[in-house]
Amino acid sequence: MKATPDIPDDGQTVKEPSGIPEGQQPEKEDVQTTPAVAESGNGMTPGGPTAEGNGKGMADTSSALKLGDGTVIVTVVCEEQGYAAEVADTMAAANAVLTPEQIQSVADGETIEIRIDVKDISGNVSEQDKRAIENGIEEYRKKLPGLTLGMYVDISIFIKVGGGDWNAVNQTHEPVDVVIGIPAELQSDDRIFYIIRSHEGDYTLLTDMDEEPDTITIRTDKFSTYAIAYEQVSGTGENNKCGLCHICPTFLGICCFVWLAAIMAVFLIVCIVIRRNRKEKGEK
Repeated sequence: MKATPDIPDDGQTVKEPSGIPEGQQPEKEDVQTTPAVAESGNGMTPGGPTAEGNGKGMADTSSALKLGDGTVIVTVVCEEQGYAAEVADTMAAANAVLTPEQIQSVADGETIEIRIDVKDISGNVSEQDKRAIENGIEEYRKKLPGLTLGMYVDISIFIKVGGGDWNAVNQTHEPVDVVIGIPAELQSDDRIFYIIRSHEGDYTLLTDMDEEPDTITIRTDKFSTYAIAYEQVSGTGENNKCGLCHICPTFLGICCFVWLAAIMAVFLIVCIVIRRNRKEKGEK
């Protein structure tokens, strides 16, 4: 269920990408690369490209943008088989990450790789991030009483210029739209999904921007620890709101506005029948 109640849309200000110079429209082509990932401290450090598959169920989506004499390669890597991830707009993602100087270097013939890693870290989340997200859930339950933690996810961005090293990017100049697949074990028709972001001890609730039942699309410019959360909306309890209008409590699992419309329709039919019967009696 993808409807969203009326809550603040924190952290999702829309900005137009402006990095690619006007008149230099890049050509896009799909490529298939799967860079290897090596554990390094509390984060992930990308290694060199390898053949598809690495024995861990890692999947990726890659696109190459031709700009001038150079190329920008944007790769999204998801380490688990239970869900997938991608960026909604490859060009916007490149604009959000690259500086004007880097864009110019690509136009002059350089190759720059941008890599977005999405990883389930439910078993290895830091205490600071866990505390921030738990505090966020407690705060947002004032408006969303049924808000429940689903899983922790790390979303990280790395960049590599030419044959240089991979460097982490903690914040982009523009927001990036990231699409995350909802794991099968969390999917349900009676749930509304959200993302809670933890960044430098602060928490932010990000609402789902798409209407797909098995994905969450968020707009973010900070890349660190996230949590998939959901609100249970089925049932007739006091805190369970209607999944259709998100305003009224349901009766027998059906929106009260639907009941009201049905009652009004029956009342109208009865009035028409009574009026017709009276007219026929008057004519006799």
